[in-house]
Amino acid sequence: MAPLVIAALVYLVLAPLVLVIVSSFKLTKGYLPFEPEAPWSLENFGTVFLDPGTYSVLVNTLVFAIASLAIALVVSGMLAWLVERTDMPFGNWVFALIVASIGIPGVISAIAWSLLLNPTNGLINLGLRGILPGIETGPLNVYTLGGLIFAESLTLVPVTYLLITASFRSMDATLEDAGFASGANRWTVTRRITIPMLTPALLSAMIYQFVNVIASFDLPLIIGLRAGIPLLSTEIFAQARPLMGIPDFGVAATYSILLLALALGPLLVYGRLIGRSERFATISGHGFRPRQIELGRWKLPGLLFAGLFILLSFLLPLFILVWTSVQPFYAPPSAESIQRITLQAYSRIVESPTLSPVFLNTFIVSGLTALGTMALGLLVAWLIVRSRSRLRIALDVLSFIPNILPGVIIGVSVLLFYFMLPIRLYGTLWIVVVGLSTQLITLATRLMTGSIAQIDRQLEEAGAASGAGRMPVMRRIVLPLVRPAFVNGLLLVFLVSMQHLTVPLMLSTPNNTVITAAIWSEWDHGDTSMAAALGVVVVSVTVTLAAALRALRGALQ
Repeated sequence: MAPLVIAALVYLVLAPLVLVIVSSFKLTKGYLPFEPEAPWSLENFGTVFLDPGTYSVLVNTLVFAIASLAIALVVSGMLAWLVERTDMPFGNWVFALIVASIGIPGVISAIAWSLLLNPTNGLINLGLRGILPGIETGPLNVYTLGGLIFAESLTLVPVTYLLITASFRSMDATLEDAGFASGANRWTVTRRITIPMLTPALLSAMIYQFVNVIASFDLPLIIGLRAGIPLLSTEIFAQARPLMGIPDFGVAATYSILLLALALGPLLVYGRLIGRSERFATISGHGFRPRQIELGRWKLPGLLFAGLFILLSFLLPLFILVWTSVQPFYAPPSAESIQRITLQAYSRIVESPTLSPVFLNTFIVSGLTALGTMALGLLVAWLIVRSRSRLRIALDVLSFIPNILPGVIIGVSVLLFYFMLPIRLYGTLWIVVVGLSTQLITLATRLMTGSIAQIDRQLEEAGAASGAGRMPVMRRIVLPLVRPAFVNGLLLVFLVSMQHLTVPLMLSTPNNTVITAAIWSEWDHGDTSMAAALGVVVVSVTVTLAAALRALRGALQ
């Protein structure tokens, strides 16, 4: 099994990585990296590392990433605890609405917050100025580093929540009961028992999301650049896809190597920690017992906290999305704009002969990506956690590398790779599946490592001692125990695939266009109502899937 897993990762990951490394040593102005006319040179490294502006961008990127992630971890941890560990009412609806915001494409989320917190005519600011006299602009402004951090942290919470929620739900309550029996209070038990048991899941989510923030570009592109806040992601995108002129893949690849260097330190720390995963095992054959905590008088505050997050992350952006979709051009809600409400954009979606294949392509690509990526991620995570070979660290690094590479680089690298190969995937759905699988294998692996680390190794050893082979042990012991995390992962990868823009856009042709590329095309051509209407359709699909998953999860318990 291990050779096949390694071969799959090498195929998916090393091709884009090698092309990125090669490109960093090539002068690519006017050439593609593999063309013989592109000369070898160290000039790209001088351009990047000798420029003082690079270090200003680094500081902005680190502040943006650390602050956004800190907020997201606190909020998602509280939400996971409330939904999975307590008797907070309406838990099914809270789960569904938290996950639903994942279906809002990043570009649309950025646009929504530009409309909500624009200092001149943002909907929230207009409401605040109505109750705060003497204020002509603001008082809130999304076009600041604080505004960008706020908007980004909201988009991080749903994914972070799904990365850690299975570990919250599978915790053995007897361990906490033992702490209470010894006289410890709730805070001490949380600090000394609960949080340490959750370390693999929390650290896995933190490392994944940290690099995800510094490699993201939707919100930094739309909000950050207008605010004059350059980040690494926008620098890479500007070099790989300039508004004018030809792309410089060499400089873009050199910035990508800088991202790789930023992520290697935390990744090595995580590798050492997960190697001692037995310390975090909470599922064994001895009296495993999950239990919900009664909130009592804290039910209402807990529900209000969850409701506030849902309002900010989902309901307000969705409202702006719906409002824009029924306007011929955007204007804040008013008596005059209400008179202009029209469903013309939705009629165009139904009547358009080009959009039906787009929706079918989206479901096929997302489904194949989810199944393939989660199956491979489970096998990779098991080898990382259970193997005692030193190669497991290399395997962990290899599975993590795609998350360090910006989507635009992966898209271009996959494109160039299949231009060079005799395999004719360009223009088909398969090349989009390959590109998204490469981008999302890190997510699948990080989701499964925390869950596998909580399974006592003795359960698998007992299966092997009874004569079962490795695959039967995986199928009959490991998979049933990690089933909640695996099902979460299927939904998560499916939804992330649906809302992913960069890779499908870079690999898009008329025959394999998916919904996010169509949304971007409509927005890029100035058709805001059509872009918003397509976004509303995507969110509607997400809500339906999230509700179905919650029902399925209840049946699995």
